[in-house]
Amino acid sequence: MRFAVIDIECTGGSWGDERIIDVAVFILENGDIVDQFISLVNPKRGIDPYVTKLTGISNKMVRTAPKFYEIAKRLVKITEDTTFVAHNIGFDYRVFQQEFEALGFDYHRATLDTIPYCERMFPNWSNYGLKTVAKELGLINSARHRAEGDARLTTELLKILLEKDRSSFLEEVQVSKSDSENRNPFKEQVKHLHNKVGMYYIYNDSGEPIYIGNSKDLQNSINRHFVADNKLALSLQAEAKSIEIEDFGNEAIAQIQHKRTLDKLRPLYNSTKKKQFLGFGIFTEPKKSVLVDFVRVHPIRNKQPEFYFEGNKSMYGFLQHLMMNESLDPLSFLLDKDREHYFKNTKKLQWKAKSKQVTLSTMRQYLFPSDATLIGPGRKGNEKCAILIENSRLIGYTYFYLATDGTNRPKLKKRMVHLEHDAYAAGIIHHFYQKGYLEELETE
Repeated sequence: MRFAVIDIECTGGSWGDERIIDVAVFILENGDIVDQFISLVNPKRGIDPYVTKLTGISNKMVRTAPKFYEIAKRLVKITEDTTFVAHNIGFDYRVFQQEFEALGFDYHRATLDTIPYCERMFPNWSNYGLKTVAKELGLINSARHRAEGDARLTTELLKILLEKDRSSFLEEVQVSKSDSENRNPFKEQVKHLHNKVGMYYIYNDSGEPIYIGNSKDLQNSINRHFVADNKLALSLQAEAKSIEIEDFGNEAIAQIQHKRTLDKLRPLYNSTKKKQFLGFGIFTEPKKSVLVDFVRVHPIRNKQPEFYFEGNKSMYGFLQHLMMNESLDPLSFLLDKDREHYFKNTKKLQWKAKSKQVTLSTMRQYLFPSDATLIGPGRKGNEKCAILIENSRLIGYTYFYLATDGTNRPKLKKRMVHLEHDAYAAGIIHHFYQKGYLEELETE
């Protein structure tokens, strides 16, 4: 049997956006390395700073490296008729497939994860990370967090496992090519959804939604459930009978509709403990008063805030803009424990404080334009999504083409899908407006 022992390092980024920057392949046959391929890769995008710190691979180092399409043929050839082996294979194999998919190539190999194999052969270790493996087995990794070093260590581990395996555990932990393909019954249904933005529903045989997700790459997110082998993924794979797609084309609308659908349906496998997209909040005091004396700011747990934000930086930036324009004093408008974080997360600006209170409605006016049509990407081509705001409140959305439909707001209102306004929806609109994903449209 031939094994292709593989390790990669990536740029970082959200799930589905990662790109390979370092790859190593060692072909193991009859206990010997018979071929190998090692290369840096130009990802055609920036490397996250934490990745550079961890791996030592900088943007400068990969600038002249081959791009993935330039080494793809070699990777296909060297791994042909092999079992794809990695330590925590879910990540390496997924990103490999992702890179090939971008080139229009359907990459599949039989797979073997050395972690469950290791667990079978050495059941009493505290954990099974490569650092522990090296320590327990007396192996040396001369280049941790680099593809060559980690792949070489995994190769040595595999040799030991194969030598030690007298009970054919390999047959239990290996996933055949046909098995890995058959685990996803919806592969054909979702193959046209690459980079599509929207929601997806996974139903059981009773027609009940057991999981509802949203994504800016529906194909990747849905496929992920049928490649992974964690407890949630295996439960979904066992119960999934059908899927339904809602193509919104726009991240802001997808986020709003996803949150509302989850709150309404509460599917079995959606965790209530999972951190929501907007995880920080501003709580006003006195509660439920139109006049605000001061605010409290902290991560959202059980209570619902008046204003939602993705993180500290955007939340404190909003507060600074509000206080400066409304002549509020941070020393009285913020609690003692919040001031330190405020000054850490904002620019050093000074203004003369004149006011002690601000109305809730005035605060809302600083989220986005009070009366506006905000536009962003639509579902296809040149289509746009228009989000309509009146009196600082979301009223609905629709899709249109600038070239043929024009910018007549009354017409857009007539055909819009109505949406109830709430604080979370306002937070989503604010987030994408601040990012420049949504822009104000001059309407007729």
